Parts: sequence; structure tokens; C-alpha cells
Amino acid sequence: MRANNSFQLPEITDDDISHATQLLGLPVGAFYGPDGNDPRQDALKRMDTIDVAACPGSGKTTLLVAKLAILAKKWSSSTRGICVLSHTNSARHEIEKHLGNTSEGQKLLSYPHYIGTIHGFINEFLALPFLRSKGYEVNVIDTEICRKKRWFLLPVKTRKALENAKHNSSVLSIKDADFGVGEVSWSGSTLGLNTETYRELVNACKLSTMDGYFCHDEMFLWATELMKTSADVAITLRDRFPILLVDEAQDNSLEQTEILSRIFINSGSPIVRQRYGDANQAIYDFQGAEESLKDAFPAPNPIELPNSYRFGQSIASLADPLGLKPYGLKGAGPKYSLDSDLYDRNIIFLFEESNAGKLLGAYGDLILDVFSEQEVNSGWFKAYAVGGIHTPPKKEESHKYPHHIKHYMNAYDHQLNKYEPKLGTFLQYISVGKDLSQTVGETYPMVEKIAEALLRLSSYSTEQKVIEKRRNKHRYILDLLIQESDQKEIYLRLIKKLSVERYFPSKDEWETKWCKYIKRLAEKIAGANELNLEADEFLRWDDYSYISTQDGLANKTQNNIFLHNKNGRNVPIKVGSIHSVKGQTHTATLVLETFWHEHNLEKLLPWLQGGKKGWETGERQKSRLKSHYVAMTRPTHLLCLGMKKSSVDNNAKVLLKKNGWEIREILNGCQITN
Repeated sequence: MRANNSFQLPEITDDDISHATQLLGLPVGAFYGPDGNDPRQDALKRMDTIDVAACPGSGKTTLLVAKLAILAKKWSSSTRGICVLSHTNSARHEIEKHLGNTSEGQKLLSYPHYIGTIHGFINEFLALPFLRSKGYEVNVIDTEICRKKRWFLLPVKTRKALENAKHNSSVLSIKDADFGVGEVSWSGSTLGLNTETYRELVNACKLSTMDGYFCHDEMFLWATELMKTSADVAITLRDRFPILLVDEAQDNSLEQTEILSRIFINSGSPIVRQRYGDANQAIYDFQGAEESLKDAFPAPNPIELPNSYRFGQSIASLADPLGLKPYGLKGAGPKYSLDSDLYDRNIIFLFEESNAGKLLGAYGDLILDVFSEQEVNSGWFKAYAVGGIHTPPKKEESHKYPHHIKHYMNAYDHQLNKYEPKLGTFLQYISVGKDLSQTVGETYPMVEKIAEALLRLSSYSTEQKVIEKRRNKHRYILDLLIQESDQKEIYLRLIKKLSVERYFPSKDEWETKWCKYIKRLAEKIAGANELNLEADEFLRWDDYSYISTQDGLANKTQNNIFLHNKNGRNVPIKVGSIHSVKGQTHTATLVLETFWHEHNLEKLLPWLQGGKKGWETGERQKSRLKSHYVAMTRPTHLLCLGMKKSSVDNNAKVLLKKNGWEIREILNGCQITN
């Protein structure tokens, strides 16, 4: 099978750009800038292989959506499409949000186009077809569930031996096509491949695979196996997708870059690939992933978008030195002007360790002093507090304090932090679904989260029928219940109560009534007579993840929102990890001191003082710079840092002030400017 290389991609004209500008509700000439030389024009019109290096707030997402809208309008083929990949479904959500009611949007969200995550693409087009061709059913693709199943497939004595060797279920990840788990450390050495223990690890992985259980990252392994055995796969995919757009390209891991390059680039007939991102915001490896050094982003001579329309020059000047390769951020924002001129005074709060819990309150006081009542209650206002580490360790150590976000907000629940989080209870799914529905003004995110929770619940059984990964989970459940009219009716009533009527049960109603019906519903979906004990844990009432009142304000700390009150005025402050806010825009951002090998902001003090720019050596410092560059480029108006007082001596204070920071100390809850 040969790829058809005669396909002609559409040409993009000034008229097309004007149409997209109008479609997205942007001002006339939005992509041309005040002087007509906005480099986004070139990025929009180019239809060859390019990299676009876009600074924070440069309008990259708007650019990408505009380009897709133009391509959809001019696309003529009914069998060949556009492929758009990222690490989250952010691109798809943006299209649904801005183009969902247009003909262009409907085209993009259906065949022959594909817009989704890299993992989703690999699963749908490579890994799942390969596994099914080998006779494997695919019931669950969930790392946590899969590893738990493998762990309990091991003999008790083997589990105990692994625990004694400081291992847990994470050791049960398949590394090769023969179900090997790679090297396993053991008593100062490595566990032998021919030992009984290693064979039992391999056997548990093999048995779970036969039962249809898989970890997320293992799907890349099976995808690679398909490509080894069938050379036509890459040719077929190139023929199906003559153009590939990769969003947040700087975050691709080595494994992801290699497999995408193998599919689309490494041959005599590569397709057109356009990558969008910012190497200074590459924080994926901060989580332990290996960066891609081959085919690194950006390639030489990228199209650069250095103008940020998010913030002004004061924030641009403070954040730019933290970029690995500072290219001189230009602050061309913010979009909204304020009544007060105080917002341009960026603040460092210094606190004693005993006062860390008062930092959010001091930040809230500042916000209410700077922003008017009308501004705080406007649709565009967002106040955030973020930190690099948000998961508490198994054992607290005093020298690390403050170590993580919970040291600033005791009610903080790290499971609710992610945009598409790994959640621990059914009620957490409901809570996240409610937030997503409020964000987009539609009920479908809540419906999908309820369906996702039910599919998760149904997996807690050894008898389940095939539970596939489907894009539309609600429709999938309706298909599974097609012969169960009574249960289908219960499911639809559940959807109506939660997503349409916005009714939330009390703790007593949940435990005495709702759980029984939901559990029976999950059993029918799974085709099981009974669910296991994990199901009960998943259905437990969780006070810190669920808003059980209609107005929400009294309990918003349960949703990682710190509600601050001063003189009868309220301001909600969303609290989360730096990773969770990547790509977001805030009105005000507070960056919290956290501990990763060392205290992060303390280690960045030379950059904050203006004495250093960019990265020279040290992988830890490289990761620290990238993550905090992301954090400091979120706000439009007000940037704040929270640091230990012991980290900043008098000489450092002088240098910080000289570099544009204002210093405020928190003493017994009071703020003192010095």
C-alpha cells in the first residue's frame, strides 16, 4: 500500500484569517497586531512543516483554533483528515467551546479528523487493534486498577518478599512483549530473570493481560509491536492524516516523540507536521518523564511569538529570567484595565514557618485591597495559589516545612487538582463534573463524569464483561444497558437529578439510598452478581471532595477553593499544583514555597533578584526553573510569591526590591511592608 502524496493542503489567505477572526468573536485585525507585523500571520498561513515557539499569553491556543477553523472550512476530502494531538483534551475542549455550534466545529469533531490526546490516538489506531488481533480482550485501561489486580495475582509470600525489598505494585509494569518487568532491584543487586519471584511477576502480568487489564503507558509498547509486525500501518496513517498538528509539543516524552516520528516523519514520504509550544514551559519531565532529545522542540529557525497579551512588562521582566533560554518576554497586556493602579506592584510575602497557614489569608486581603467588588465578581476574575509539590509524603519531616500545599491549606485534596484528575471516589467525579459544567455552561461534562464514575465502579469485579475505552462514555453505558430497561431508566434518572436538576443528596440519603441503586446499576453494567470491597471504598462519602449545598460558598474549601472574607467581602482563591494550571490565565497568582530536594523558591532566589538569567547546569534546577516559569507567567495583573522569612536576608531584600518586588512580612497574621 502506497501513500497518496498528491493531496494538496488548502492555501490560507487574508480573507480566511478575517473569516476566522469573525467566527471566534475577535476584534478586527486581531492576528495582525498594532503595527501589522504580528508573527501569528505567518504561523496561520504556513502550510509546510514548521515549529511555532510561543511565549505564555501569546495567543497560541487561539491561533491553533483559528487555523483549524480555516482548514475545516476549506477541507474537501471525506476520507483524509487533520490530526491534532496534545497531552490533554484541551484542544478538543477549545474547539467545542468556540466552534461547537458552527459547521466548521462539527466537521473537526467527526470523521475523518482526529482531535484528542496522544494516548488516545495510540490506543485507537495502534495498541487496541494489535491486542485484539492477538485475541486479548480489552476490559480496563487504568494503571492503578491494573497494578492492583496484578498485585493480588501474586502469591502472598511473593508480595511479602517484594514489600520487604521496598517494592509495591508499581513494579508490575510490562517492559517488553514477553511480559518482562525490566530490572528489579533486590538486596543491593538485581533480581535474577530466572528466579521464581521474577517468573511470578511475569506470570501476574501475563494473566492480567489475558483478563483484559492494561496500564496506560504499556499501550505504547503494544503500539510499537504492531508497527514492527506491520509496515503498512504507518503508511495507512500517513494517508489518512496528511497534516499533523501537535499542541504543547515541548512536553512530549522521548517515547511519545519517537513513536509519532516513526509514524509520520521517518520515511521517504513524511507528512506536514506543525508543532506548537514553548520550550521554557516544558515541565513534563518534572514528573519523572524522560525528555525527548532526538527531534527536540523547537527545531532550528522556528516561528517565534515573543509578545504576551496576558500581562504587562513588569510581570514579563520578573518571569523572563526563569526561562531556560530567555528571549526577552514582551508584555503587551493585560486585556482588562482596572480602577486601581496597585496591581502592578508585585509582592513577595515573607512568613515564619509557624505562620504558613496565614499566607492565603494575607493574599486574600491584598486581593480585596487591590481589586474592586465589581472586578472580583466579574466573569474574567480568577485568583489562584499554586505550588510545585501538592502530594503529602508518607512521613512528614520538619526540615522540609513547608513541604507541600496542604501546609498552607489543611483541607486541600490533591486528588481534585488535575483538569482530568485521577479520582478516588464516585463523589469526587460528581464534584469535578459540576466544576467542568459550570466552566463551559453545558451539562455534558457532568454527564460524562457520572458515566466515567459508573464504568470505574463496574471495574471492581472479577466477572465483568468487556469494558472498553470509549470517547462518549454516556452513550456507551446506554449501549451496555440496552437489554436492561429498568436499570437504564434508573441511570437516566440519576443523570437528570445530578446534571439537569443539580440536586445533591445529603450524607444520609447517599449512604442509605443512592449507593444501593448505583451499586446495582454498576453490577448490571459489569454483568456481575456482586462487586468487591473496593467498590464500597469508591462509594464512600467524602466530606472534602463533595459540595452538598446548593449555594456552594460555605463548602467551597471542599473543592480546593479557599474562600477569604474581609469586611463583608468575599474572594474565592483556587488552590492547586503548578502542573494543574499550565495553559491557564489568572488575574492574580500566588506561588507557594514547596520542597523538592530543597525549597524551590529559595533555590531560585538569584533569578528572582535579577542576578541570573536562564539555565546553565543541574537537572533539578532545570526542572525547578521550568515549573516556576510556568507559575509566574499565569497572572494578568498581580504576581505574588510566598517565601520563608529565613530564606531572605537583608541583602537579598535590597536586591529583590531593586529588581521590582515589594516585600511584605506576615507577623501574627498582620502584613508589614518594608
